[in-house]
Amino acid sequence: MEILSERQNKILEYIIQSYINCAEPVSSRAISKAIMNKWSPATIRNVMSELENMGFLYKSYAVAGRIPTNKAFRYYINRLNYYGSPRKKDVMALEGMMKPRYSYIEEVMMEASRTLAAISRHTSIVVEPRIDTMLFKEIEFVRMSRNTILILFVTSAGTVHTRLVDTEDTLDMEFLTSMKRYLNERFEGVPFYALKSEIERDLEKDKTSFNLLLAKIKESIDTIIEAKDKREIYIDGTSKIMGFPEFSDIERLRELFKALEKKEKLLKLLDKCMKEEGIHVILGMESDIKEMRDISIITSTYKISDKGYGILGVIGPVRMDYSRIIPIVNYAAKTVSDIISTM
Repeated sequence: MEILSERQNKILEYIIQSYINCAEPVSSRAISKAIMNKWSPATIRNVMSELENMGFLYKSYAVAGRIPTNKAFRYYINRLNYYGSPRKKDVMALEGMMKPRYSYIEEVMMEASRTLAAISRHTSIVVEPRIDTMLFKEIEFVRMSRNTILILFVTSAGTVHTRLVDTEDTLDMEFLTSMKRYLNERFEGVPFYALKSEIERDLEKDKTSFNLLLAKIKESIDTIIEAKDKREIYIDGTSKIMGFPEFSDIERLRELFKALEKKEKLLKLLDKCMKEEGIHVILGMESDIKEMRDISIITSTYKISDKGYGILGVIGPVRMDYSRIIPIVNYAAKTVSDIISTM
């Protein structure tokens, strides 16, 4: 990324801020007026031409003035303080999420999605944590018939995953109760990604009648982990997208809504943000999803365990007010982490 002069920086920053506020091309005359004629329109035009040649601005053929490019927004975003504090009223709204008592993590995610959409005035997105990163809390068995058992896996975050298994032998409740006690004492607090290998080790060591059911449980865990791309995504405030002039084209809007419905593609895109903790910004053309290349996604990770994370964030036009939204997303992630840690 090029290093800009102080004059180039100031003019580019003004153009970006003006475009964020008005969604209109910015002229040299408007800049000169805004900076109290510190530089003449001719000087500003020269700097704007330099920025255009460097790929930071482009000129719309229909009107005078310049529009910032994706490269300009990336330069601007990289210079922001990601960890500044949100405004007081935004902090109060986010901390309001901590007042209710939640029984399940799904309730936290729904409330986070609703609150984030309301205070950011953009579409919010909250993604359920990957099951393989969650911690095992307990298991429960329900006999459905003589040879069919419903297994309920409960995570430390309160999510429940169920699987039906068929057994060759009839397993009585006394046996199932003993098995439940053994598993809960043996594996509580073990991450699901390690649970399978732990059970495999027990299968090798233990040749008792537990083995038959233990093997079925391992198979069930396999299917749960394989379904990691079928996680729940909570999206709120999709109608807010319609309020931006960039999406006045109905066909363009329809394509965007279709993209938001393609959960597997969306998860694949968002999972790239989980490689590291903290704020990530997927800016316009950086997206792998063609229909989403006119929008930006600001995300942050929320924590459910030492190695377990989910994602939440905000979706909006490329000209989002990043200086306002990034602190909101960051604070929301911290708040959700704090709520889950007390559940």
